[in-house]
Amino acid sequence: MDPKEIEAALEAAAYAETEQQNRLLNEIASFPEEALSIAFKILRAMNQRLWRVAVQIIRTIGYPQNAEAILWMIACVEDKNFLAREEAIQTLLDMGPHVVVPYLILEMWDAKRHQYWGADVEGICSMLTFVDRAYAVACGPTLVYILGRSDLPPDKDLDKGFLLDVLKKIGPDGVTYALPTLIDLASREGTSDVGKQAQRLIQSFSEETLEPYKLLLDAIAEKPE
Repeated sequence: MDPKEIEAALEAAAYAETEQQNRLLNEIASFPEEALSIAFKILRAMNQRLWRVAVQIIRTIGYPQNAEAILWMIACVEDKNFLAREEAIQTLLDMGPHVVVPYLILEMWDAKRHQYWGADVEGICSMLTFVDRAYAVACGPTLVYILGRSDLPPDKDLDKGFLLDVLKKIGPDGVTYALPTLIDLASREGTSDVGKQAQRLIQSFSEETLEPYKLLLDAIAEKPE
């Protein structure tokens, strides 16, 4: 199939019944290089009516042939309003955490690489809260690093509650390394929603785990507002 035939077949697939759509997608996927190029063209052009089928063909092609699309799929996940976000998430999950997590960490690490970094991190975190726990566990140290940052410029606004939700999913047994950052965050945020959320997470740890921090927690509790 040449590019024009692939584009026409993708458009037909967008309006086809499930059985015919699957047949068309499998046929198009047999030309992975050309199909990926057309899918990227659709996503780049913001052609909303074909977004879902563009992501579906990327998923149908499968890994590693669709490896070039990983950052595209993460960008789709970062936008919580993207129409084909669920399909993009499934495309990433098909690849497995060993493939996807390094890219998620890269995306979240450098705020300067993003125009809307805070919203992008929130989008990734919202995915991490409901996919397999292995993704959250692998991203946990990076999320703790971000929570501890105090040097982010005002235009990189971030709701840290999304990150705390991921740490809650991992569970206290899996994030003992986060306690110093959580204690600092709770102290700085005070009675704000994020401060209260951090405090609840701290309280979810066992007494044995909290024992080394007892004097610190007592000192913070006695500190005047």
